[in-house]
Amino acid sequence: MTYANFERLVISVGVLAIGATTILSLRNQPIWEEVVAQALLLLVLVGAVHWGRRGGFIAALVASGIYVIMRIPMLVADGLTEDLIVLMLVRTITYGLVGILGGELCGRIKYIFAELEDSNGIDPLTKVYNVRQIARLIDSSAAQYARYGTTFSVIVLNLDPALLSPLRKSRQRSMLRAIANHIRNDIRLVDDLGRVGEAAFAMLLPQTGGEGAALAAERVRGGVRDLLGARDESVRTDILAAPEDIDGLKDLQSSLETTDGDTVEEYEPASAA
Repeated sequence: MTYANFERLVISVGVLAIGATTILSLRNQPIWEEVVAQALLLLVLVGAVHWGRRGGFIAALVASGIYVIMRIPMLVADGLTEDLIVLMLVRTITYGLVGILGGELCGRIKYIFAELEDSNGIDPLTKVYNVRQIARLIDSSAAQYARYGTTFSVIVLNLDPALLSPLRKSRQRSMLRAIANHIRNDIRLVDDLGRVGEAAFAMLLPQTGGEGAALAAERVRGGVRDLLGARDESVRTDILAAPEDIDGLKDLQSSLETTDGDTVEEYEPASAA
């Protein structure tokens, strides 16, 4: 099963489940705020499944805010009662669990499905795509652009080797896995992430132009820099976007495709302990 099929399945099941509970609640004396609250849960589910943990978190915040606003008349009329506190806590926790944990789980499932479909396309250390798979995906996006004019962008993030070279091999591995997890959670689920060098990652952003890619690149770069506690210049991003950089994108795809082997699990700079 591909992730796209999984996404459609989860959303369909969610629609049916939430629709069924809403219909059952309407058979009694309906509390319209709770009916809307069920619909907001679907919003959070879609955010988590389609955009990952970041999207799920934002959707959970929006849903919680809307629910609190809906309950303002009850708060004004009755004050902050125990029942109202419980209602708001339950809804907020539910939205948070579905949005954040659901998004995190979906972010991992995408690459699990990819590994089950083709284990040769996954980097064994970071569990995201390897250099060859990213090259294939860029080639596919370039073909889509040539045929339909569908724009796309690639962000390449490079770390200063000095960030990793003083560390022991086990610590280097842990750091690379942490970076991959952080980036995966900071981009959309429709975006693709791959490790393309010893300390380099590439992000493929479908249907995203240069301006959107620049915003995403700065957000990701800042997040990785803060994660590592590194100097600003130690984390660099380069952006290529179709159509303006289509030749550069083709050159990047060719260079990745001809890389001698995938990224290496036994990553160890010469100066590592």
